[in-house]
Amino acid sequence: MIQIKRYIILCVLILILAVTQNGLAQGSPFENGQFWENGDCFLHYRVWSPSLPKGKVLLIHGLGGSTFSWRYAPSFLVQAGYLVVAVDLPGFGYSERIVGKLHAPKNRARLLLEFLSALDRHAVPQSVANKKWHLVGHSMGGGVVFLMAMEAPERFYSTVLIDAAWKTPSLRFLKIFTSFPLTQPCWVMLIRNVLLSRSRITRSLSSAYGRKPTEAEVEGYLLPLRLSGTARSLLSLTNRASSLKLSSFRRKPHPPFLLIWGEKDRFVSMKQAKRFQQFFPETPLHIIQGAAHCPMETHPEEVYPLMARFFTAQGTRDSREAFELRLEPSKLVP
Repeated sequence: MIQIKRYIILCVLILILAVTQNGLAQGSPFENGQFWENGDCFLHYRVWSPSLPKGKVLLIHGLGGSTFSWRYAPSFLVQAGYLVVAVDLPGFGYSERIVGKLHAPKNRARLLLEFLSALDRHAVPQSVANKKWHLVGHSMGGGVVFLMAMEAPERFYSTVLIDAAWKTPSLRFLKIFTSFPLTQPCWVMLIRNVLLSRSRITRSLSSAYGRKPTEAEVEGYLLPLRLSGTARSLLSLTNRASSLKLSSFRRKPHPPFLLIWGEKDRFVSMKQAKRFQQFFPETPLHIIQGAAHCPMETHPEEVYPLMARFFTAQGTRDSREAFELRLEPSKLVP
């Protein structure tokens, strides 16, 4: 009986310790890194801008990613004349580690709509403050930008979805175990010590890149994942995961979409892209030959010029035809 009581006390202490680990970053490790706070949490973001921007782009990473995932974007998009903002989603990168409702896809989307409003008021040059944004989302971030575009279509010129994930595996059975308070510390330790280990991150990146990652690439992902509270936040995200029902958005207004997909993506099947086109048949699909799940990292010389041309077409004539004329027909899937 005494041993049982000790076990319960130990579990409670571990739970309290896990809950009080907020994972607050001491500051941005980047010269252009900044933080935005609202009532629920703070977000870390980075800004790159030409001297006279002609437009503005928001980049949102996927599961396990951060602003590091967009490290090649400035070389292409800023040169093309765009102000670029990359943001860390709640619980990732150097943003606050959270649990609860902000992990729900719709709540993340609404938080980022508020974030863009704050940027327009206080952070972007006056010359583009009143212009619409271009949205780009990768994997899990693709679902976020899709919801943002459907929530406020009048605020966006276009939306680019890169290997986007709007369908998640059924986790109902797993949630039964991960939601029980006394078992959560064990799940947190499992995530921290196994799923977020260097060896596991290296293997995951190998699959996502379709090649062996460099040490710099592993470190770029691993450093923010080592922040206190990451495992607890990921567990909460798992319990809030849900798929998007694309059919419910079929007839709603939206900005033009572009799908970009890695030919060899093993994480998100190209069937999801084809399914998206069933509900939004006017959406072009551009396949990056030889790429896996992260073409913006492994094939930036193909992905970013493609984006820039799409932005220019939608920001000027706002027509799909203007963009299609600049694509190689062999890579455009109608």
